[in-house]
Amino acid sequence: MVLIVHTNILNEPRSLSPTLVLGFLLLSSYIFGYLLEKVKVPRITSYIFSGLILGPYVLEFFSPKVIESLSFLNSLALAFIAFCAGGELHLKSLRSKLKSILFLIVGVTSIVFIGVTLSVFAISQFIPFMEAYDAKVRFAISSIFGVIAVARSPSSTIAIISETKAKGPLTETVLAVIVVTDVIIIMLFAGVISLSQIIIKSGDSLNFTFILGLFVEISIAFLLGYFLGRSIIFLIERVHLEFPVVIATMGFIVIKFCHLLSEYLHEVHDISLSLEPLLICMMAGFTVQNFSKHGETFLSRLDDVSLPIYVAFFSITGASINLSVLKTGWITGMIVLVSRTTMMFIGSYFSGKLAGDSPKIYKNTWLGFITQAGVSLGLLTEVVRRFPEIGVPIQSILIASITFNQVIGPVAFKYSLNNVGEANNQ
Repeated sequence: MVLIVHTNILNEPRSLSPTLVLGFLLLSSYIFGYLLEKVKVPRITSYIFSGLILGPYVLEFFSPKVIESLSFLNSLALAFIAFCAGGELHLKSLRSKLKSILFLIVGVTSIVFIGVTLSVFAISQFIPFMEAYDAKVRFAISSIFGVIAVARSPSSTIAIISETKAKGPLTETVLAVIVVTDVIIIMLFAGVISLSQIIIKSGDSLNFTFILGLFVEISIAFLLGYFLGRSIIFLIERVHLEFPVVIATMGFIVIKFCHLLSEYLHEVHDISLSLEPLLICMMAGFTVQNFSKHGETFLSRLDDVSLPIYVAFFSITGASINLSVLKTGWITGMIVLVSRTTMMFIGSYFSGKLAGDSPKIYKNTWLGFITQAGVSLGLLTEVVRRFPEIGVPIQSILIASITFNQVIGPVAFKYSLNNVGEANNQ
């Protein structure tokens, strides 16, 4: 790649093909992750760093246009994350910890959402792209920051648990809360983003029609997800195909279908219907796990092809981090980071205490909730798509926060697992 990109060994200048760049990222990021794992750096963090260093803003091995041409992999990876998250949601295994899980979900989600929203709103007059708006619009924009702050990273959490071979109450509780929260965040995001659209674009207030429309959107998404899950069960039982390829195709088609349907209904029929594709994929995984005997088969077959998809996704994510944009948003990003982390601690500590967990658990639980990637970045993409004018500055600020969370989060979770004695990789 050095010879091709930084020398004149090729007589005719040519643009690098996306296929070459993807292969280069897969190999280099995997090796990067393998080497840094020797010094206890989580692989996902390594993949992001690899993409950042090799990308268009540091060593310049390829251009932003090439990264944009590979953006379809984001949809593919997000579909995988949603399928896996739904598949990990096994109702039988959650019953013994139901009280702790419910307290943590309600407590942490509400405190983080409210806390970050109010923190951003308090400084909104000093944020350049927000200062021109009135208080109602600034609060709506602040709520977008709040809902993204609630999101966590199931893929990162599962990867860290796999690396440390962790087992125990903290491991099970953190994983269950993160997976269930992934369902909640998609529904919460759908509600917040739709409400924000109404307030920001038209200045209207919340009305019964909006609430009814949101209920219809979520209900249709659950219904489609259930039928998609039933289709996957049929494929497992009756059809002998390359299963991971079929699942990947299904997830990609679901995401593209939802976006195209939303645009078509809005432009042609003036109907505002935005189905959440990740909710559909998650419900499909949940259906396979809880309404069939093929849950483990489903997850194992997804796991067979997850490595290259995750390597590509996180390295492309790293390569997409625009350092110049990061510089413009890092101060506000740090405020969001501090607010989010503080609210995570408060919510986890008091929720665990009220649920009757042992002090060793509720004092360390919050460390497992810091990591952000995957779904958070996907939701930011959706914010930019729905709000072209304010989406980019929101993205730059939150990417700064998410980047720092992704760096410190895996380290913090590993520390908590070691601290409670559940890590078995020593």
